[in-house]
Amino acid sequence: MSKVVHIMPVGLNKERLLESIRRSGYPIQKVYLVLGNDKGLSGEEDVHKAAEEIEKTLNVLVEVEKIYVDKLDVYSAALDMLKVIKTELDEGNEILINASDAPRTLCIACYIAAQLSGSRLYIAMPKYEGGKEVGIEKIVEIPIPPLKRISDDKIVIVKTIQEQGGEVESINKLIELLEGKTEDQKKYMAQRARMSYHLKGLEEDGLVEMRREGKNVKIKLTELGKAYALMAA
Repeated sequence: MSKVVHIMPVGLNKERLLESIRRSGYPIQKVYLVLGNDKGLSGEEDVHKAAEEIEKTLNVLVEVEKIYVDKLDVYSAALDMLKVIKTELDEGNEILINASDAPRTLCIACYIAAQLSGSRLYIAMPKYEGGKEVGIEKIVEIPIPPLKRISDDKIVIVKTIQEQGGEVESINKLIELLEGKTEDQKKYMAQRARMSYHLKGLEEDGLVEMRREGKNVKIKLTELGKAYALMAA
């Protein structure tokens, strides 16, 4: 039986986060609390304490797990969330991302994760009286614009690089992995031109980085490229 799973970054306003769940109107069978993996960050120990209290409150009702991310790296955090989302989607579950208490970097990471995975994103709008927050005004679901479509050929390239550990030593190696070796010089030049064209597009889209090392050009996936590869798997 499929579940409705909520991904929820934890900040310092646990009351807002808990109230956002109650007021959302969405079903909920499982929760992932998203936390920073570095307790040395300012305020992070308090965030972890808040998460423990939230977990105790929710545990009697739903299944609760934690995701630890780098709060200073938007794409790394998005990728760590996407790994969990991908697993849940593969099990046929529905994903909702609750950014009501997310710090700024994680708000952006939540948006990226929602866009790449097709998940729904919602947020609680605070209510103020006399300049102080006194609860929630309303719950808003954030519409996610469609992504620019990456061609099937480019997706295959990204997935192939990911299968090699996220980087390939040269364009020739990438051609060999995708199309095999050839002694036909005319065919090779056509393969090389086609691959260079696709890689240029992938670099412009921010999915790969290319760096010359000696006579070769090393191709490496960016964090965004890794996220694409994950969701295309």
